[in-house]
Amino acid sequence: MPISGENLQLFMRIAGLGIICWLLIRSRGKNRRRATPAVKVAEHLKHNSNAATHQQTFTGTQSLGAPHEVLKWQVELHDLGRELKAELDSKLIAVRAMTQSYDQATQRLKSMIREAQQVHLGPTSPLAIARRLADEGWSNARIAEILGLNLDETKSLLELPRPSSDLTHPSSIR
Repeated sequence: MPISGENLQLFMRIAGLGIICWLLIRSRGKNRRRATPAVKVAEHLKHNSNAATHQQTFTGTQSLGAPHEVLKWQVELHDLGRELKAELDSKLIAVRAMTQSYDQATQRLKSMIREAQQVHLGPTSPLAIARRLADEGWSNARIAEILGLNLDETKSLLELPRPSSDLTHPSSIR
């Protein structure tokens, strides 16, 4: 049976993956054999023929079996990770403090809004006069002249929400 182009590609991919796996497994086995430390034998067990006679001492990161550059990168990455974690922790503390201050500001604003809603306008307040004149049909420019305000301030005053008593009786301010 002849092999078609698609089957050939699939076969080559499988063969390539097989070779890569074989190489990885082989190199891993070699690394394990090289990295296997010799057994340190106690003085009273020297008669054991399977034990190695030379001692292997720990020499820091060199005894891990990786190239020096890789070990250096590993240490640098570890240090970078510690620095980033410390930076994140400090930013998290700052965010918590800001959240707490925002919560306090929200509470203050809520209490100020409650207090402002309890304030009753007198008949001579600029807001009451502006509302009364606007209800009578006066223009914003004429109201601004009477109150001694500029046109933008007058518009802002008239855009303020009215309490529920003002909405039902627009002439109740008089």
